[in-house]
Amino acid sequence: MELSIKSQGLDLSDSLRSYAERRLRFSLGGFVTQLNGVELRLADINGPRGGIDKTCAIKVMLRGFGIVFARAAGDNAYSTVDRAAARIRSAVARTLSRRRGNRRLVGHR
Repeated sequence: MELSIKSQGLDLSDSLRSYAERRLRFSLGGFVTQLNGVELRLADINGPRGGIDKTCAIKVMLRGFGIVFARAAGDNAYSTVDRAAARIRSAVARTLSRRRGNRRLVGHR
């Protein structure tokens, strides 16, 4: 699984990068054979003013199924990574199950 982590307006420490990698590998580990790549983007919208301004957007490229997105926002970068990773896991599972279900129906006609 090719993984790219980028940040905008946020200091991407080694511990945050490592945490995001572990969290994505855990969330998407069951789908490794269907993945072409994963891109995670962390951003701090308000900068030093604080507030609920940290965002995490995840884009997953699926083999033969297109692209799936998930996004989360919060006041802590680690918790936004957690929420976005949980959302992308659900979105990927839902996309793959729908496509597999449609493929089976088409084959039985």
